[in-house]
Amino acid sequence: MMLVADIGGTNARFALAETHAGRVALTNQRTLATEDFETPGEAVAAYLQTVGAKPRHACFAVAAPVDGDDIAFTNNPWRFNRADLQSDMGFEAFAVVNDFAALAAGIAVVPDDFFETIRPGTPAPGAPKLVIGPGTGLGQALLVPCGQSDQVIPTQGGHVSFAPRSPLEIEVMQFIAKEHAHVSVERLVCGNGLVNIYRALCHIKGVQPASFGANDITEAVRTGEHTIAAETVLFFCNVFGAVVGDAALASGTRGGIYLAGGILPKIKDIFLSSDFVENVLSKDPMRAYLEPIPISLIVKDGTALYGAARSLAI
Repeated sequence: MMLVADIGGTNARFALAETHAGRVALTNQRTLATEDFETPGEAVAAYLQTVGAKPRHACFAVAAPVDGDDIAFTNNPWRFNRADLQSDMGFEAFAVVNDFAALAAGIAVVPDDFFETIRPGTPAPGAPKLVIGPGTGLGQALLVPCGQSDQVIPTQGGHVSFAPRSPLEIEVMQFIAKEHAHVSVERLVCGNGLVNIYRALCHIKGVQPASFGANDITEAVRTGEHTIAAETVLFFCNVFGAVVGDAALASGTRGGIYLAGGILPKIKDIFLSSDFVENVLSKDPMRAYLEPIPISLIVKDGTALYGAARSLAI
């Protein structure tokens, strides 16, 4: 038995995991709000007290670079030292991996019902796979076949520069550029990105914006109470499509595209009716290169937990 965690900017998800013959089984899944705890160690202790377990092995998937022993989260104030947390928790083995690296590792071992097909296709044999998705930030990782196993490559692709494709997108970029010296794709395609787009569209239309967060925008779309909220989400989906197409071209991920993150399931209906797929493919003269790639949406929580268990087992 091992402790696995998926810690992002907003939520910390925990579970107990067991692996056998390449398969992973999870139990006691819990989600805690990061804002309720001052440190990740406090959240870990609270979870273990709740489930009454004392695992000796652990793997945490974190929304942060994991190059050194000191881990600083990109979109929340948590920090920890790898060795100190291992000592405090009494873990005999402790691994820390990037959250999207864990997602990439997890897609091979989760049940089939974790996926919904967005666009069927034929994956190219031996080609890498792309896992990408908006949540608190815009995460991205590659799964590259290497002989009898896979190599997971986490990236910081969410921080590449945004490339507007229309006069409206240029206006939105110019609005965001007044507040941020570098307008990355993550400035638009994440939770705060929804807010940035909404504020920009209100400014362009000469409308006083409401005090909306990302959840308020998606809720306003669901209830149909705010026209600009719906326009915001459509704009978001279309930009995301262009970003996914760019990432697939840049990384050669013709083995499949897997869409992740906490936002897409909340806007699933409008996402499916948007021009997302057309914007993925609209990359002339390389449309024929992209068209065969299957695109799937991860529709259940827990893929990164499966991937953390697989990462530690490997």
